[in-house]
Amino acid sequence: MYHKQVNKTAVQSQHMIADALFSLMKRKPFQQITVTEICEEAAIGRKTFYRNFDMKEDVVQFRLDILCAQYKEEIMGMTLAEQLRHHMQFVRDHADVFITLYRSGIHQMVRDKFAILLPDTMPKWTDDPVEQEYRSRYIIAGVEAVERVWVERGFAESIDEVVAIVQRAHERQVPMG
Repeated sequence: MYHKQVNKTAVQSQHMIADALFSLMKRKPFQQITVTEICEEAAIGRKTFYRNFDMKEDVVQFRLDILCAQYKEEIMGMTLAEQLRHHMQFVRDHADVFITLYRSGIHQMVRDKFAILLPDTMPKWTDDPVEQEYRSRYIIAGVEAVERVWVERGFAESIDEVVAIVQRAHERQVPMG
C-alpha cells in the first residue's frame, strides 16, 4: 500500500520514485529491481521511499491510480463505442507506461486495476445487476485482450483500425450452440 500524501514535497517524492521505477523497468525486469536501486535512480533515501510506499509494487499501483483517476473522469457518460475509441487513445497516449508494464510481465496489475474501475463506467444495459455485471466484465475482458495484442504488436495498427476490428467482431459474434 502506498501512503496518500497531501504535502507537496511528499507528492513530488512519490512521482520521482515512480519515474525512477519505470525508468529502471525499461532496462531491467521488474522482479530484479530492488528498492535500493529505485532510491539511487530517484536520488532519494530509503527512508523517503518507505515514508511513501511499503514495497515496489505499491509504486506501480500509485502510477496506475493516477492514470485511472484521469481515465475515469474522461470516460464517464460516453457510449460504448466512444469508450472503446477513448480507451485505445488513452493506451496510445500512455504507451510508455503500458509497454513498460507489459514487457515487465506485470500487466495483470493493469488488468486488475481496470477491472475494478470500468464496471462503474459502463453504459447501463439492464436493470438486472447480475446481468449488468456479466456483460460489463465480458466487454472489459475483450477490450483488455485486444489492448494486450495491440501493445505487443507495437501499436502497428491505428486506433481507427483497432476500433473497426473490434466493432466488426462484435457485429459478427459467433452464435453459441
